[in-house]
Amino acid sequence: MNSKKLTQTSALVNVYTEWAPLEEVIIGSCVNFNLKGIDSTFRFMYENRDGRFADRNEPHQIDPRYIEERQEDLNNLHSLLESEGIIVRRPKRIEEIQEIKTPNFTSYTTGCDSPRDMYLCVGDTIIETPPTNRKRYFERLLLKDLFMEYFRSGAKWIVAPASSLDDLTIDFSFWKDNVQRGIPNIEEIEKNYDIAFDAANCLKFGKDIMMNIGTKNHELGFYWLKRHLEGRFRIHPTRICDTHIDGHFVPISPGKLLVNEGAMYGMYDFLPEPLKKWDRIPILDKCTRFDYPDDHLQMATNVGMSVNVLSLDERRILIRDNATLTIKALERAGFEPIPIRLRHSELFGGGIHCTTVDVRRKENMEDYFS
Repeated sequence: MNSKKLTQTSALVNVYTEWAPLEEVIIGSCVNFNLKGIDSTFRFMYENRDGRFADRNEPHQIDPRYIEERQEDLNNLHSLLESEGIIVRRPKRIEEIQEIKTPNFTSYTTGCDSPRDMYLCVGDTIIETPPTNRKRYFERLLLKDLFMEYFRSGAKWIVAPASSLDDLTIDFSFWKDNVQRGIPNIEEIEKNYDIAFDAANCLKFGKDIMMNIGTKNHELGFYWLKRHLEGRFRIHPTRICDTHIDGHFVPISPGKLLVNEGAMYGMYDFLPEPLKKWDRIPILDKCTRFDYPDDHLQMATNVGMSVNVLSLDERRILIRDNATLTIKALERAGFEPIPIRLRHSELFGGGIHCTTVDVRRKENMEDYFS
């Protein structure tokens, strides 16, 4: 696919796409990851909100065996990437679960298992998006020293204004009720709502960023992101799902999308016009669904984890080892899938893409949409 080269940067933070040769990455840690304090602000995968965790203020821990297995797999991912010559960084380990209080809520700290959710690197800029989940309100402290290091090296670093996360400031409506609404002018959005969105609502396409919009909080987030990046990037809002987009599709090379066809069927008209022309590798793969005890919230569905991949370059792609149909489809399309075990992605709510943040790729900004 033709593209137009635009700019180059020498900063340590340098990333414009999801597919250029990867040079540095952050991998999450699930030490002391827990569900204690999960409440109504947890919005990931709306269809999964079955009422079992509307308010989990009672003491609650994930079975330590699951945490140990997840951490083992994250450490193996770390080793694999280092063997490929990629620099791997990790958040601080949270040594104990502590109660946190603000004037509006009480919750508990948790490990940073899925940094992609709230931290976005675009160009030479680190963007911390405002927490949409009360229990992750202070998670950024686990990455602060690392971001300070990038800042000292020349990177830009901006933090979106945090919501109070009071119930009145959060839009709890179902995204499908808003799908025909379009993106309203900012003055049409009720004044009680706060800016709140996740970095994982966004996918990078060079000069262009596609941002999924599920709520009025996301609409405000779109305007915030657009204003801060105006003149450098074009932000394309769309309504594809409730929040995170990388379980629906991920771009894996210029002009090619790896697509969860079960989730995207009937939704292609909502893509930005240039993306409608990209080739699609449709996947109907369903990974094994694990049966956890009733008191263990499964934070994400099994559908979509097989497209939640991390590209090492335009050909090689890290993918869960049990996504067999997706692996075969990628091979037929000329890619080189690299299977790796990442157990309990459904329980922890994050696949390989979710649990990583690409910090530096070997690339310049290019225009893939014009």
